[in-house]
Amino acid sequence: ISEQEEAFRWQVAAAREARLPVIIHSRESLDLTIAIIQEMQDGRLSGIFHCFNGTQDQGRRIMDSGFLMGIGGVITYKNAGVDKVVSTLPLDSMVLETDSPYLSPVPYRGKRNESAYVALVAQKLAELLEISTDTVAMVTTENAARLFGR
Repeated sequence: ISEQEEAFRWQVAAAREARLPVIIHSRESLDLTIAIIQEMQDGRLSGIFHCFNGTQDQGRRIMDSGFLMGIGGVITYKNAGVDKVVSTLPLDSMVLETDSPYLSPVPYRGKRNESAYVALVAQKLAELLEISTDTVAMVTTENAARLFGR
């Protein structure tokens, strides 16, 4: 077991004991990270896979683990493929996020990201799911509120 994996397991266990959500940014190790969450899930774990850019199968495994997927500006990138995956997953498994100051949505790609641009992410998600932007805003806000106990 690597030092990084050991530290991650320790942090997940601490969050589970404290009943706090885990926010995970998993780059180039999504399958391993999902597997660890699945292994450690005992009903007390919750959280978000930040900057989700995985496959449909990975998204389903995240949902089955009781976690949400953070959807940000990458959903607007033409060749990223996130839009195609996200359009196959249920809205009740997602929250909106900015990743500010990075990953600005189109038409601001390459510029400093800011919270106001989350509206563009909501619009794109609404378009992909063929629902209203208001519905996207309402459901993703409810998802976040439920996660953070509000």
